[in-house]
Amino acid sequence: MPVDFLTDDEAAAYGRFAGAPSLADLERVFFLDDEDRALVERRRGEHMKLGSRFSW
Repeated sequence: MPVDFLTDDEAAAYGRFAGAPSLADLERVFFLDDEDRALVERRRGEHMKLGSRFSW
């Protein structure tokens, strides 16, 4: 991957963690809030729901 636009220090640190992520950072990435769930629900059709195609 070209990294000509990065400084030498930035290129050396590329792809590495700057430190341990905070609990808030982890929660923001791995948990859905109400706004996220609403967005998913707007995009989710019947064809995407488990069991919607088959009746057992």
